[in-house]
Amino acid sequence: MTRNPKKAILKILLFFIFAGLIFSLGVSGSTGTISPSPGRQLPVLSNGTEATIEIDNFYSCEIEGIIEPSLANHIKKCLILARDSGSGLIINMDTPGGLDTSMREIITEILNTPVPVIVYVSPEGARAASAGVFITYASDIAAMGHSTNIGAAHPVNLGGDQEVSEDIMEKVINDSVAYIKNLAISKGRNAQWAEQAVRESVSITSAEALDLGVIDLIAIDFDDLLVKLDGKTIEKLGSTFVLRSANTEPVVLDMNFMIRFLHIISDPNIAYILMSLGILGIIYEFSQPGLGISGAVGVLLLILGLYALSVLPINYAGLGLIILAVVLFVVDILMGLGGIPSIAGVISLIIGSFLLINTDAPYLRIAWSLIISVSVVISGFLIIVVRAVYKAHRAQPVTGMDGIIGETGVSSSVLTPVGQVKIYGEIWSAESVDGNRINKNKKVRIESIEGLTLKVKEISKDKKEGG
Repeated sequence: MTRNPKKAILKILLFFIFAGLIFSLGVSGSTGTISPSPGRQLPVLSNGTEATIEIDNFYSCEIEGIIEPSLANHIKKCLILARDSGSGLIINMDTPGGLDTSMREIITEILNTPVPVIVYVSPEGARAASAGVFITYASDIAAMGHSTNIGAAHPVNLGGDQEVSEDIMEKVINDSVAYIKNLAISKGRNAQWAEQAVRESVSITSAEALDLGVIDLIAIDFDDLLVKLDGKTIEKLGSTFVLRSANTEPVVLDMNFMIRFLHIISDPNIAYILMSLGILGIIYEFSQPGLGISGAVGVLLLILGLYALSVLPINYAGLGLIILAVVLFVVDILMGLGGIPSIAGVISLIIGSFLLINTDAPYLRIAWSLIISVSVVISGFLIIVVRAVYKAHRAQPVTGMDGIIGETGVSSSVLTPVGQVKIYGEIWSAESVDGNRINKNKKVRIESIEGLTLKVKEISKDKKEGG
């Protein structure tokens, strides 16, 4: 009798390798630069210095949701395109914050791109929190819409395997304060409030931000923003720019499919759902002979979930407990142990899920309700699968292997003359006794047993020969 667990595991590993290669190609393909439109040469005076430059072409892009590597990559592409085409860039922003490394990558590009960059916090109800405050301060012109807010830039503990000590956290805070004060001074904005936003997590409305000199203007909507930007003068990297935006229509730079997809799944809740669905697919696959679509889909979803989690602050102890849970589920199914390992696996899964992302940032946490819901779904699924597998093991013949001689089975693969047959709900290695080919799904009679290989004969042919 063979359930071929080694073969199934080998195929799972092959799927991991194949899916990883496909995914890597997709990610590498998504990192290519946007093809810029033909740019214009900046006017130069006879003494070699640049003249005042009028900007009448604009691009616009969006920072929405958590600031992470794929979003930072998109913003950098937009800045490169604006630079190469000699156009201004308007960034519409609504963010709860994000990763410090991604934030600094965006800010570095903004500061070193020799064209005007405008940040507009919109639409109504939007916010520029945490990392969004720093990006707003780095912009050449900062604008906000009505009913928007900015602030709460206190650095958060991004967790991982170790808690950050008070001394280290104090150093992180001081570094962030120095960073945002430099941005404030270079852009002529309120450095005192910026320090309060970092040290005390203060947050203010758009009207308060304008009164305090945190932003440059308030615009009702995007059209109003273009009108209010018209005629503004910006000094940047040794050049003087005058904006002519009143009668322009900015070109919107959307994320390509791959970057948008990676940005969406970088949400910790979505990443957790993908990983959970992958676990379910793999559990179901191991409960069935061979490897079908559920195993392939499960592996792909698991890879996507793990990729998304890789850009987040993971606690590897939590991830290890989740992997242990999967191993316990598979062992229970393959060995038909009746559910005890699965109970331990569910407990391991729940604890690992709560530990998986250990951070003070609420927007990077997995919702408790989601963890409980997923645990209930997986537990219910395991009850059904483990019960079925356990019954199948209990239903095996008790008279020994010789007791199946003369019984009827069905070929589950083509025998040429070696293959597999199914009998009593189990898959056995088999060989045609007369060396003839037996097609799939044909009834066969068990003639004898050699080791763990059944010697079989096709029933239909046997009858024809006897008639």
